[in-house]
Amino acid sequence: MSVVMVRQKVKDGSIEEGEAAVRDLFATLDRVGLEGVRYASTRVVDTSTFVILLELADGIEDPRLAVPEYQQFLERLKGWVDGPPVIEQLDVVGTYKLFGAQREESAV
Repeated sequence: MSVVMVRQKVKDGSIEEGEAAVRDLFATLDRVGLEGVRYASTRVVDTSTFVILLELADGIEDPRLAVPEYQQFLERLKGWVDGPPVIEQLDVVGTYKLFGAQREESAV
């Protein structure tokens, strides 16, 4: 399992548009039904910073890339962002129903 956290600031005037686009994207992903992926987008309260969590099952390519609406979302995102994203690989050491099965050596 691979877990990534992305922090991305958006321009202050783009917050509402960005949130609406995220909701639309997630509605599409719910309809499509992706296998092997867990995905969440959140916004830090009272800021323009979004935090995205992505978990991919071992051995799969990111299935979001095959969804045309996801590609369109990424194109629109270019006009909203305020600087580069901060992308961090996470090592899950404990979880309660947030991520899928853990590797035994990561469990605490």
